[in-house]
Amino acid sequence: MENEFITNLKELLKQEDLLSISKEVGQLKVNFDDWLLKSEGQQQVATLKAEEEGVELELEQIDFSIIKTAFNDLFLKFKASKKQQLDLKNKLELENLKLKNNLIKELKELVENEENIGTAFNGYNSIQDTWKKIGDIPRDKRDNVQKDYSRLRELFFHNITIYKELKENDYKRNTQLKEKIIIELQTLRNECDSIRELEKKLRLFQDEWEDVGPVQKEQWEGLKMSYWEVVRSIYDKINKHYEQHRASQQENLKKKQAILIELQVFLESNPTINTQKEWQKCTQKILDFQASWKKVGFAPKKDNDAIWKEFRGLCDSFFTLKKDFFKERDNKDKEARDAKKALIDKANALKSSEDWKDASHALIQLQKQWKTLKGAGRYEKKLWEEFRGACDYFFTHKEDSAKAMDKELTKNLKDKQAFILTIKERVIAAEEDIKGIIADFQELGNVPSNQYTQLLSDFNKALQVQLTKSNMSPEAADLIMFKSKIQGLSSSHDASANYQREKKALRMKITDLENELIKAETNMGYFSVSKGAEKLFAQVNEKNDKIKKDISLLKRKLKLIPNE
Repeated sequence: MENEFITNLKELLKQEDLLSISKEVGQLKVNFDDWLLKSEGQQQVATLKAEEEGVELELEQIDFSIIKTAFNDLFLKFKASKKQQLDLKNKLELENLKLKNNLIKELKELVENEENIGTAFNGYNSIQDTWKKIGDIPRDKRDNVQKDYSRLRELFFHNITIYKELKENDYKRNTQLKEKIIIELQTLRNECDSIRELEKKLRLFQDEWEDVGPVQKEQWEGLKMSYWEVVRSIYDKINKHYEQHRASQQENLKKKQAILIELQVFLESNPTINTQKEWQKCTQKILDFQASWKKVGFAPKKDNDAIWKEFRGLCDSFFTLKKDFFKERDNKDKEARDAKKALIDKANALKSSEDWKDASHALIQLQKQWKTLKGAGRYEKKLWEEFRGACDYFFTHKEDSAKAMDKELTKNLKDKQAFILTIKERVIAAEEDIKGIIADFQELGNVPSNQYTQLLSDFNKALQVQLTKSNMSPEAADLIMFKSKIQGLSSSHDASANYQREKKALRMKITDLENELIKAETNMGYFSVSKGAEKLFAQVNEKNDKIKKDISLLKRKLKLIPNE
């Protein structure tokens, strides 16, 4: 295990500003040296004692040289990095010193040589703005440089020749501004409850105070006293807050220690947990502990991290045991879980299908399979909800689709009934006119199956009436009506079966007519030659010709039926 001094030093080295932690690292080095000296002495004494008594050491010997080398390497690394930062800081401060010295020269020339008040003030403001933007300078130079600059500022305001009225107005304005700052500081002190906001605004007001120009000498002392009085009172408020904050952190530490002890007692009183219900109950208790912990504010920094690690360690140990318990149980339920996931995948693959018949049957079979599978433990509820959700999605979608279809079919029925009424107004002069009427009728879409036969009959009757009025031959009109019938069947619920029934009926009629024709021709052979025989032969031949035409027409109709 890594030495705690080395660990702490590594953590400190992660910070960007090494200069700010110099004291902390130095103290850590002192503590480490003390510990090393003490630990080496204790080990040496123990070793000598064991040798004198002729017994073996109970504790393993520690190679302190390795620890010392590791710590010193890190400490040297810190010193090197710190030196780099310090060198950079010194370099920047020297550059800033040069810049400020140049500004002092500019201000001196302005004070000594500038006579135009407008230009003088513009030059001074420029120097003042630039001065504020320049960073720190070497500490040993700060006082002298600031004194030179402040002296020249005062000399500027006192030595430059301005008009008395302008000067008085300027003093008056500065007085008003400083009085305003004092009032705003008093308001800030009395009304601002946020310490961070208070500190921030205080610095801004202090900068603003410094930026305001001079006032009449007889007014300055009073203003200065009022200003520092309210500033000191604000600092008192800030310091009091931090004192209370430190006290509050100590109280928070006590509360966290109490929660930690209570958690330890709870875990020790529940060494074994064997059921899901017990795990749930204990988990909720741990979550309650964590919620109570979160409600407690920060403890002192030196204690907060340590006690948090201890508390988190106990919680992590509990949840690790819980995870191992459910992992073992999940392994036992894996077969059932995998089988049900497979059914869920199949259900999800079917849920968006619009093949209502086959998909419905498939989903019902999946539901039957689900009932045959054993439970999947703590995953059972979630798996069932997912499976049921997929099934419900399909059947809801199916129901919605059926409702929409019924609505559409009902509308189409009304449209087609209305269309039939318009047929009597149509003029039929050629087959194309019939085709147009049939096409218009078909475009109006499907209708409820229980209304289809009657609707088609009404359509054909209306069309037959118009065909009777036309100049078409009966055979042509009959073929057109049959074409209409076949087209109507194409949009029926079971078109293929309807096609087969029509074919069967036509073939039966053809067979009957062919048998009738054979019988008639056979009978003609038995007719005796007589005076009245010729007339009889003519009648039979006329009838046979009619039968042949009917057979031909039926065969033409048969060819119009699709082979489906």
